Amino acid sequence: MEICIYCRSELPAKVPREHVIPQSFGAFTPDLTLDCVCSVCNGYFGSKLEWPMLNQSIEGALRLQFGLKGVVGGVGTKGVTPTVAEGDDWKGARTAIRTNKDGKRETELLPQVGARRDASEPFQWCLERDLSVEFGRQFPKGSEFRIVGGRTFAEVERLVQKLVAVCPTFLYGGTMKPPFNDDGGQIMLEVEYQMSRVVARCLCKIAFNYMALTCGETFAISREFDYMREFIRNDVGAETGRLFVKQKPIIAQEIITGQRGTEGHVLTLEGRPSDRTLEVQLALFNSVPYKIPITREYIGHHYVRGHHFDLETREVTELEVRIAGPDFDPSKITW
Repeated sequence: MEICIYCRSELPAKVPREHVIPQSFGAFTPDLTLDCVCSVCNGYFGSKLEWPMLNQSIEGALRLQFGLKGVVGGVGTKGVTPTVAEGDDWKGARTAIRTNKDGKRETELLPQVGARRDASEPFQWCLERDLSVEFGRQFPKGSEFRIVGGRTFAEVERLVQKLVAVCPTFLYGGTMKPPFNDDGGQIMLEVEYQMSRVVARCLCKIAFNYMALTCGETFAISREFDYMREFIRNDVGAETGRLFVKQKPIIAQEIITGQRGTEGHVLTLEGRPSDRTLEVQLALFNSVPYKIPITREYIGHHYVRGHHFDLETREVTELEVRIAGPDFDPSKITW
């Protein structure tokens, strides 16, 4: 009897394909998928883990520079906060980053108000939805205000009226020059990011999928993986010890040369009986490298495997793995 590697329910004759890396992060050849995840778990991952990760992670923001559709930094976004990084009148204003129908990135200023008591202070920015009497009370008569965002005149007028309601001392003083520089209407953004529990679970799910692909579904249903399985599927257990940010890149050539060699996704799996750890290393867009221990009860043989997902060719290739023994010469490694 075949069972789901996440909930252990019996699998029907036909199940949906579970992609090792969600297709929202790119479609690749060969298409690395699993056929050992039931439709209930597959649907749960899509709506409860993968969709939030697109909007709440630094990896979700990086998708947009490769023309993948999406929006990051909208009014309801959690975890990722893009802001304007330059210009005295605009610095700190909240933005959303999106891809248009042609796959090009666009930056949109969210409807908001900036205020400061005098020129010695930075502007405090407040989204339209958060404007309140408490906000207005911080800024006495003579304070400076900025109103930005809004796609139509009606949206801007609504924002003005709301500001007047919470801060009657507000006076209209004219329009501002847009914050774009002379290089093709571009602007520098700063992105603040805080890892959420749901993003951590999604990253662990990608790592677990890769382990199942590499080692097989029979291996993946072993009880030694229940601690991680319960965290991913049922949101059970503490976040601590689930994943760690590496201080060095995953690919050896990048460590040796100090230069980034790819913007593609990198996945590796290593089984280390010496410390009983089976660990996945993961870097989407070769950006933030994570170590994700799937289990610390591993008793198999030493095992290493890795794959590279090329975002230019959209091809998946297996990484060359070398064991660094006493005669290992890193200078002979070529990219």
